[in-house]
Amino acid sequence: MNAEIVGIGTELLLGQIANTNAQAISSSLAGIGVDVYFHVVVGDNHQRIVSTLRRALERSDVVVITGGLGPTPDDITREAVAEVTGATLKRDETLVAAVEGIFRKLGRDMPLENLRQADLPTGATAIAPEGTAPGFWLEHEGSLMFAVPGVPWEMKAMLNKTILPVLTERTGGGTTMSKEVLVVGLGESRTHELIRDLVDAQTNPTIAYRAGAGIVRVRVTAKAANETTAVGLIRPVESAIRERLGHHAVPGDAPSVADALGNMLRDRGATVAVAESLTGGLIGAALTGTTGAGDYFAGAIACYSSESKRDVLGIDEAILTGPGAVSEEAAAAMAEGAAQRFGADLGLSVTGVAGPSEQEGKPVGTIFVGASFGGRTEVRHVQAYGDRDNIRAMAATATLDLGRRLLQEQ
Repeated sequence: MNAEIVGIGTELLLGQIANTNAQAISSSLAGIGVDVYFHVVVGDNHQRIVSTLRRALERSDVVVITGGLGPTPDDITREAVAEVTGATLKRDETLVAAVEGIFRKLGRDMPLENLRQADLPTGATAIAPEGTAPGFWLEHEGSLMFAVPGVPWEMKAMLNKTILPVLTERTGGGTTMSKEVLVVGLGESRTHELIRDLVDAQTNPTIAYRAGAGIVRVRVTAKAANETTAVGLIRPVESAIRERLGHHAVPGDAPSVADALGNMLRDRGATVAVAESLTGGLIGAALTGTTGAGDYFAGAIACYSSESKRDVLGIDEAILTGPGAVSEEAAAAMAEGAAQRFGADLGLSVTGVAGPSEQEGKPVGTIFVGASFGGRTEVRHVQAYGDRDNIRAMAATATLDLGRRLLQEQ
């Protein structure tokens, strides 16, 4: 069974809000073995919505529509579905009572326009409102069509209470599961070179890539009757990928390098402190964004200027005036200084040039990351690319990963 998700709303096309509903629905449908083939967004225009829905019904077994179920004139999903399916709109008195009851509970007078939300295409089954907008679903020429509100929490409630149970019953179960292997220090093309034969031989599971911020995510996806079988299909392929990629593959199931490092620190009962120049707090934010960061995160210093590196971290003036603030020597001293200032076991550091112009004769994208642990300090030079945001993101990833590797080696 394949599905298509249609987001309705001009605000989506204008970029005023992100279409997070499509992501949430796709993830949930994959969990029950329904493949999503298309994401489509259309504005609040009756004829364009009708055309979009007709195309969706022609090519998809399931169409999930989000948005356009409110009470205002631009909420026209009901009318469009009725035209596409050849139905008429009929007011559902049970829904009228439900909508009126919501307003009474809120202690507010209900505008008469809200009664439009109780209009359903003939033959449709109502989905009880979570906010003030009911949803509905129906069958048309062998396809299933669900219409739910665009408000994310209302959509998610209807997805879990109605859409997933209905589809699970129709499909008889099944699941699609994915496992990601995080890869740092190899580009996407080099990663592919190392596992090319595994990719060429893929059937079930399948292998795909997603790259960004200095990380390549190798996704292994399996379809099976249940989670246990899916995991059994994924495990040997994942093991083969990890064996090929070696220390570049982040161990474990952590969703990010920060999580992986945090897990290693917690397992060792160790703490970490960070000195950030180039990233200005990104690494500290990544570490504190992980669950249970209080167990291992000691603190961070955003030492952007040379003066702060000298006065706060105690970096030798000779380093700053010699090799410079962007250098291997500076990164090493910053990592050691961070650990000393906070009394942490692991000290991390990053310094570099984010642009738009070179610094100390070093080109934009030059990064030095440092890590100090157990009396051993390591520094790595990374040449990043792209705009300031991408350079800073790559720097944060490289710093966290150097800390991870240093702990892993010891």
